[in-house]
Amino acid sequence: STVKLGFDSTGLVGREKQLSTLRACFDRLVCKDNASESPQDGLRHKELVLLSGESGSGKTSTAKTLENHLLATGVGVFVEGKFDLNTADEPYSGIAKAITATCQKITSGDISHVDGIRGKISNALHAEEAQLLIHLVPGLADIISADVQAATVGREIDVGELENGIERLKHAFRLLIRTFCGHFAPMVLFLDDLQWADVSSLQMIDYLISDTANESSLMIVGAYRSDEVDENSLLHNKILALRDKSVTYNFQVTEVNIPLFDIDDVMATIKAIFLSVDEDDSTALAELCLKRTLGNPYFVLEFLKMLYHEGLVEYNNANFIWTWNLGNIEDATMSTANVVILLQDRMRRLSKYAQMFLRCAAYLGSTFVNATLELVWKSHGMPMTIGDKPILPLLVGMAVKDTFIEGYGSGRYRWVHDKVQEAAFSLLENAEVSPFDIGRILYYSLEPSQLERDLFAVVDLINKGNIEKRSEFAQANLEAAEKALGLSAFSAASNYAAHGIELLNDTRWSQKRALTLRLYTIGAEMERLLGNVAAAERYSSEVLSRLELDTMETLPLKLARASTLSNVELKFDEAVAYCLDVLKELGCRLFVSRRVLKAQAIMVLFRTIWRGGEGTGEGTGGARGGWENLKREGGQKR
Repeated sequence: STVKLGFDSTGLVGREKQLSTLRACFDRLVCKDNASESPQDGLRHKELVLLSGESGSGKTSTAKTLENHLLATGVGVFVEGKFDLNTADEPYSGIAKAITATCQKITSGDISHVDGIRGKISNALHAEEAQLLIHLVPGLADIISADVQAATVGREIDVGELENGIERLKHAFRLLIRTFCGHFAPMVLFLDDLQWADVSSLQMIDYLISDTANESSLMIVGAYRSDEVDENSLLHNKILALRDKSVTYNFQVTEVNIPLFDIDDVMATIKAIFLSVDEDDSTALAELCLKRTLGNPYFVLEFLKMLYHEGLVEYNNANFIWTWNLGNIEDATMSTANVVILLQDRMRRLSKYAQMFLRCAAYLGSTFVNATLELVWKSHGMPMTIGDKPILPLLVGMAVKDTFIEGYGSGRYRWVHDKVQEAAFSLLENAEVSPFDIGRILYYSLEPSQLERDLFAVVDLINKGNIEKRSEFAQANLEAAEKALGLSAFSAASNYAAHGIELLNDTRWSQKRALTLRLYTIGAEMERLLGNVAAAERYSSEVLSRLELDTMETLPLKLARASTLSNVELKFDEAVAYCLDVLKELGCRLFVSRRVLKAQAIMVLFRTIWRGGEGTGEGTGGARGGWENLKREGGQKR
């Protein structure tokens, strides 16, 4: 049939109440921006909206109606970031994507617009704060003045600084979001798939929405799968905490459930797609559709698409109406289990190259760019042309036409739904392509600047494969751990350090001493900061048992051990004795009364030794320089 169906024009069926609630939250922001209010009322310029529902219920589509509303009103900005199951270890991933989207919106405007926001950001941020954010969101470099110099990010951070690192990053984020909110007024920040957000991201959301010093309007909309969040999850407990503090910190929390379709919603969808149908036939089809899909809106659409592509619905040109045989549909869909199976069936009918394209793209994450996809495609020996035409543009066009992916900027694409990406993973199961293959290719082939930007995603791919113990992949995990540590994402840094240690072979101490020492040191420091004392002690014991390591190499972990003895185990005398022994190893004798001497005072001396040579930038060599400086200044200390 040549009659065009309205699969893309159904709108949001059965969501009137939810849309009204969402619009009311936004209107409160706009009203506050324009109204004269008392100082106390004026503080409530922040709205937190949480959309919950099953996968496919329409949470994302509901949230994105705000973008059209902003465009219609001509005020504010709508940006989105999405968390990804396959990069769940990546700290701040969804928030970083949203900030990147903001930068792209800014740079796509005229030069005066860019200069205006650049000046505001430069006034708000100090050099170190700006550099810290650029480390997480490289796109910020395009809108931050060139005179912001690289400061401290990337250098080796010692254990004494780590506790303050998260506060520095949180403060820098607050300053940046205040600037964006003041410039755009209001700012709507949509964070999708919060059920996959890391703990650092949840803490950052809390910190941004509770910023009482931000007098401009901010709306954070978060969407999550209610069937994947239980009372023991990080997200559930964070939501409880946000509810409790909303009054104190002057922000409004609105929770909106996006339900599954009922029979009336399915009927409305059928009529919106097929336009001209028999009323009784539509009711019977809607009942079967509800039975097969359990009312999942996304599944309903895919089910109806399948009926059309399989020829199970036909247009009667004589009567100008769509018709079908319900018995044939019932028999043909008996084995339909879920939407992923439907999508897989569609995908498996494509050519081998089309299936390989979809699988490669799936491994690149929820979003990907042409350049990276081309790199992976070439590395797998895939043809670059078909006939005399480039093959990748054809495959991209096919995937867009079949509504598997959609474009969102020059050379950038994203999956239309998580379920489509999930279905693509299962294609060509025997093909010689795996997450590890993709990660390895990207690690060795990307330009350094691009690898730095995508480091977490690349290392996550490497870690998903069954890989042999190779030091270069341990090094990749160390790089990711160092980057996470610099962002104060302690849990992620711990995970990367653990992966790196697993990839070291039995000769690690003799052949890769510096790499091994750094991985174990980060692992111990992170576990201690996370409160996992037993795990920290295991890492520390491995290092401290190595007789070939000198005192300066093991000093960070000895400092940590002293801290554990004093602050966790409350063994103050033992902590003092331990510190004295270490100082004795360093050639320093202390003639003082043990009754007066405090473990904390000695640990301050340790930190002074360790950081005294920081300016040398030579790791333990810098520490040695610090010790030599102390000896020159005072010799033996009393």
